[in-house]
Amino acid sequence: MARWRLGRRSKQDTRAHRRPPEANPKRLTLAPPEGVPLHLDVAGLAARFGAQFVDFVITTTAMIGIILALLFADLVSGAAFTALATLLVLVFGTPYYIACELLMNGRTPGKKMLGLRVVSKDGSGLSTHQIVVRNLTKEVEVFLPAAFLLGGGEDSFWFNGFMLVWLLVVIAVPMRNKANQRIGDLIADTAVVLEPRPLLLPDVAEAVGRTARERFVFSTAQLEHYGAYELQVLERLLRGGEEARDSRERQKGLARIGERIRAKIGFEETPPPAEEEAFLKSFYVAQRAFLEQKKLMGEARADKFHREPEPAPEPR
Repeated sequence: MARWRLGRRSKQDTRAHRRPPEANPKRLTLAPPEGVPLHLDVAGLAARFGAQFVDFVITTTAMIGIILALLFADLVSGAAFTALATLLVLVFGTPYYIACELLMNGRTPGKKMLGLRVVSKDGSGLSTHQIVVRNLTKEVEVFLPAAFLLGGGEDSFWFNGFMLVWLLVVIAVPMRNKANQRIGDLIADTAVVLEPRPLLLPDVAEAVGRTARERFVFSTAQLEHYGAYELQVLERLLRGGEEARDSRERQKGLARIGERIRAKIGFEETPPPAEEEAFLKSFYVAQRAFLEQKKLMGEARADKFHREPEPAPEPR
């Protein structure tokens, strides 16, 4: 079962992922089935209200435009006008939000404009059931009570008072919730987050200078010990990440990995701590070039436990 947790960002993390001042500082950490944790910023209530307002303007404008076009074309009689208006309200209500979030992967035009997205809280893909549930409950949460209050269809003081209290409760739930989830999100097990901004990480090989490559030279026999899996692990270490913010801890980790690699491949020289990262990057570049060359020759090496296939016995 995937796990999730919430927490406030550290000062260093806030500087690395700077958002506008009105952004919500809450973070949602999802653990999808692939095992790679996702760190997402929870959408603030103001942003969600803005996205809802944009969608409301879009649907209302579309309904009015369709009705006026039919009236000017004299295609709708007075008796059918009410039925048509009711049908359009139904079509541009819940079905609009369900269709948009299904086709746009958890977004509506309003959410897309404000950079928001609906995600499954357990880290798995957003399902049709979750989208339908969260939008059907929105009708009961917001639209029906608001329609009763604004439409004046009920003159009872107690009924209108109940509708008003209900709306206040609906607003208070996401304000008190750690992930800003409304009642529909709690039932559907979803959350609304800020759209993550794609970041193209620099190539580790490009960060290695010519001096470092000439300083550390590796033989073919030394590069035979590791495969593609170990290369990927080393690349993640060199890139750093959420777990490598403390420079001291990172340097200790680089020193440990460098010592293990040198012992494994028989590299006699021990570089000073200041050159440890340069050594690892030089080894990464040499190892990657070696594996790419092996792959071109049809000799891909998966990991350090890889064994070359034994030659077939010659026929007698």
